Amino acid sequence: MERKHIITISGKPGSGKSSTADKVAELLGYTRYSSGDMVRNILAREGMTLAEYNEKANDDHALDTKVDEYLRSLRNKKDIIIDSRLGFYWLPESFKVYLDLDMQVATVRIFKDAVGNNMRTKSGEVASSLDAVSKQVRERMENERRRFKEMYNVDPYNIEHFDLVIDTSRHTPQTVALTVYDHYRQWLKTDTWKQVRSSIPLGYSFKNQY
Repeated sequence: MERKHIITISGKPGSGKSSTADKVAELLGYTRYSSGDMVRNILAREGMTLAEYNEKANDDHALDTKVDEYLRSLRNKKDIIIDSRLGFYWLPESFKVYLDLDMQVATVRIFKDAVGNNMRTKSGEVASSLDAVSKQVRERMENERRRFKEMYNVDPYNIEHFDLVIDTSRHTPQTVALTVYDHYRQWLKTDTWKQVRSSIPLGYSFKNQY
């Protein structure tokens, strides 16, 4: 069976989806796509914060539908990395990666990133304190669980959907990317695959592995 040369990356807020997608795309020479960037650009144009969008999206699925159409349109491409909460669902033939981490670690990462990230600032993702960030993240995850369960009967945070699950709490961005790279190369060569879970960096470079 010939595998699709497509990697979809999902996971918890703050787990490093965007940075991982960037680094893996660079390692493989692939093109990176991000539904999160698409949403933020739309919100910036419409003057809406992410919190306002999530509230509106409970009843109005127009933006979700736009993002879903965008993801489905990528199915016939090759050599691509897709950073998207539901990428695994719309492209089930892809190598499906889930980035996990402890919520306390996620809260600190999101707070630091939001303060220095201009795009996140514009979309209203900056909170005033760590407690506020923690509350915001938990509400966002529950909102998405409820919304996507209602729309598609799928839980985006159920790790059983994925080929590779990485707990990024102890990884660096570089070792996360190398872990994805290593396992993706193995996945391309096999017809059957059993889910792999990684919490400790592999400790070796792709350069002397392949």
